[in-house]
Amino acid sequence: MDEGTQRIRRFYIFRMVTSFALWMPFWTLWVYKNLDDVFLMTVVDTAFWITMILFQIPAGLLGDRYGRRTMLLVGELMYAIGLLAFGLSTGFPQFLASNVIWALGVCFIVSGDTPFVYDTLLELKRGKDFTKVMGTANALMLMTNAVACVVGGYLVQTTDHPEYTLIIASVIGFTGAFAALALKEPKIDRQEMGTYRRHFSKGLKVVTSSRPILTLILFQIILEIGIYVMAVFRSVYMQEELELNYLEIGLFYAAFMVVGGLIVRRASNVEASLGEKGSLWMMYLALAASFAVVFVVQSPAAIMMQFMIYAVSVLQGPIIGDYINRRVDSAHRSTVMGIATFIFTFILTIVEVSAGYIGELWGLRESLLVLAIGSAPIAIYLLVLWGRELDKETAESSKEKKQRTLKIF
Repeated sequence: MDEGTQRIRRFYIFRMVTSFALWMPFWTLWVYKNLDDVFLMTVVDTAFWITMILFQIPAGLLGDRYGRRTMLLVGELMYAIGLLAFGLSTGFPQFLASNVIWALGVCFIVSGDTPFVYDTLLELKRGKDFTKVMGTANALMLMTNAVACVVGGYLVQTTDHPEYTLIIASVIGFTGAFAALALKEPKIDRQEMGTYRRHFSKGLKVVTSSRPILTLILFQIILEIGIYVMAVFRSVYMQEELELNYLEIGLFYAAFMVVGGLIVRRASNVEASLGEKGSLWMMYLALAASFAVVFVVQSPAAIMMQFMIYAVSVLQGPIIGDYINRRVDSAHRSTVMGIATFIFTFILTIVEVSAGYIGELWGLRESLLVLAIGSAPIAIYLLVLWGRELDKETAESSKEKKQRTLKIF
């Protein structure tokens, strides 16, 4: 086995050992059990996203300066501390404080995760394999999560204590975090970084001066907000409106992840078949259809549409991440990802609390319908804009090739 294959496999192992998320179907139920209020549940989650707003860009700057592996190690350790604190919380202030710690861990993980893979592949001269590698990594993560959800569902069903899933997962997280030490830091040139302010300015210029990058970031945000708000409401919706028990919820989550894992493993094939335009349109239309069915179909059968939402959630990261990364240089990759996450968290903070307020007043399904209708014109505009930018890039590339050919002759 060559060194490159070994390095990629170590990342796969890291992803698996840090992905035993027993808590995933049950963290919202734990908050809801203690606070008994959908709106307060979203406010608790807002503490997470406000922390992301404040610290994601600094974490990205640190990732570009100190390396991806360091960010992954520190991030996973803080993530585990946050999980433990969340599982021990019972009141509103405690949930807020633990979510801050949890979010800090995610800031560091985001600044190291995708940049680590992309820069490693660039070093190995395998940059075109990004979608395939991330698809495999996400598939392994989802399969691990599927097992965890079944175990978590059985645990909560037999004990009636959702918090146990968070506490046990935190112990596993502490152990798994040290798998980051087996990773090898990719070699990239960090000499041009200069001061943090200068580096941030350059990263911001990369985002704002490139319409394709900005369009991709904003479109991905539209998808992620829809996916995330559904994820926040999903367990409460399944318990309150579909009357599923804890084990059934865990089993459904496991099924979602197995299907998602099988799909994301083929992310590169999906992208190759549909192309850059078709891939984005497919993901948006699938998400929109899922939201529509959840609202219209007042039956447990509506849960089947969650499989489609999971398919979009697992595909959008590798596919859109590849489109963005190929247009960003390595020296600014973590910073650009940090800026993208900052924009996402800022918008999500407003949208999620609004959705929670509407959900408390009118109901969860009505809240999701308002979100779907409100985001539709923005998403369609961005898709049209992306198509134009892609056509422009293709035309410019063809022109450059033609000029090079003429110079040869």
